[in-house]
Amino acid sequence: MTTKFGTSVSLPSDTEIAMSRSFDAPATLVWDAFTKPSLIKRWLLGPDGWEMPICEVDLRVGGKWRYGWAQPDGSGAFEMYGEYSEVTPHSRVVHTEHFEDNPPAVTTITFAEVDGQTTMTTTMRLVSQEARDAVLATGMSDGAGRSYERLAEVLATL
Repeated sequence: MTTKFGTSVSLPSDTEIAMSRSFDAPATLVWDAFTKPSLIKRWLLGPDGWEMPICEVDLRVGGKWRYGWAQPDGSGAFEMYGEYSEVTPHSRVVHTEHFEDNPPAVTTITFAEVDGQTTMTTTMRLVSQEARDAVLATGMSDGAGRSYERLAEVLATL
């Protein structure tokens, strides 16, 4: 299936969600946009109108990350955090992802460049099919799709 924002969403297994999107930018720029807080805060916002007051990245194996979002008035605030288990510059990053009371996920993000176009694929592996389906039911794929659309706009400015 494809979100209304052009991101391809698939279910590779009973416990996985994969989202893929191609960008008109080299892998080095897409990597930077996924790993540098100054860039992450410009696009990883989900639906329009949200802000990202917390964006911490310690990009190394064993390093931790933490993101926090809120409405402009501070309402609706929530956070996610995790730890990096693999960091291969410009091609792959693997980390845990903890969100509220949900079981943790392991997320793998790959960046594959061909002729200046980079395809980013994010695969979340959850603990069960029920957990996977609960994540899908949140509307996460539409929020991610809008973020990736915003990322394409940011990449065009770099």
